[in-house]
Amino acid sequence: MIKKLWDKIKSWFTPKQEIDPHDELYTVVPDPDVPVYKDEKAATHCSSHTRFRKSCHVCVEVANG
Repeated sequence: MIKKLWDKIKSWFTPKQEIDPHDELYTVVPDPDVPVYKDEKAATHCSSHTRFRKSCHVCVEVANG
């Protein structure tokens, strides 16, 4: 009983979480209908440095699979 009363009081002071439909058009990004291709191997490298290095044999191994 107290829980229901407390929830009712909280609902009076809590703002509504509904988004205006016009605001939703500009703020919410929908998922694309066409799947986006990401090349996973282009950004991979070994953990010894921060970038891919062509001269590092471990980086070349990781990138080639």
